[in-house]
Amino acid sequence: MNFRPLTRVVAVLLLLSGAVLTGYYANEIRVARSETPKILAVAWQTHGKRISLRDLPLQRLQWLLAIEDPAFFEHHGVDLYTPGAGMTTISQGLVKLLYFPDGFQKGIAKIRQTLIARYAFDTLVSKEEQLALLLNTAYLGQVNGVAIYGFSAAAETYFHRNFAALSDGEFKSLVAMLAAPDRFVPGSSALLERTARINAYLSGAYQPASVLDTEYDGKTKGSLGEEIFMAMLRLITDAKPQIQANSAVGHSQPVIPSGPSH
Repeated sequence: MNFRPLTRVVAVLLLLSGAVLTGYYANEIRVARSETPKILAVAWQTHGKRISLRDLPLQRLQWLLAIEDPAFFEHHGVDLYTPGAGMTTISQGLVKLLYFPDGFQKGIAKIRQTLIARYAFDTLVSKEEQLALLLNTAYLGQVNGVAIYGFSAAAETYFHRNFAALSDGEFKSLVAMLAAPDRFVPGSSALLERTARINAYLSGAYQPASVLDTEYDGKTKGSLGEEIFMAMLRLITDAKPQIQANSAVGHSQPVIPSGPSH
């Protein structure tokens, strides 16, 4: 039996599918780039600028980056190489919040999220503004059915004090919540355990075993599906940071704006 005609048909179909997908995602990036100024304006109007980077001591900023995005100042929106980084950078997390108004569904939407972060959001929004957005718009759980957004509101809600008055431990607990705010609830055993692991990591007593070791529990690799998906995302984003992070803790040196940010 001659399989050559069938092989040619399959090859043509694969090429056509690739072309269609390329066109689709290229258009999604184009739209995202054109809408970014409006999206940012809406975000600031909705959440306000209650915290600026000057309100965050350098040590705490380094803790935040070490936990959430170790190579933040070195990557272009996506980092699928640095141990402990996970599959979602700060840039991708903000894209998830700002560019998916109807809600983010896990799965195929990860491709759109990642491409927007890499080719639209990170190229148009400074790292300093991204950090300010994180501080003011991050989802940090809910109380009595009311969602809490931003570190200032979280400090007042969970600890009954303003953000500047938080202890180091209280600040770390809020950062620890970011991974899963509805799971890591203040006062819960889950959050206490995660915070203890974070402290071991920040002290240098623990080093992440792989990109996906975000729980600091020795995870050396993901499932087969996760590894294949990461390989694909690396291919389409060229996601390696310009300077590989040798040590997540205190490695990235943030540039703090000197002018007014309000």
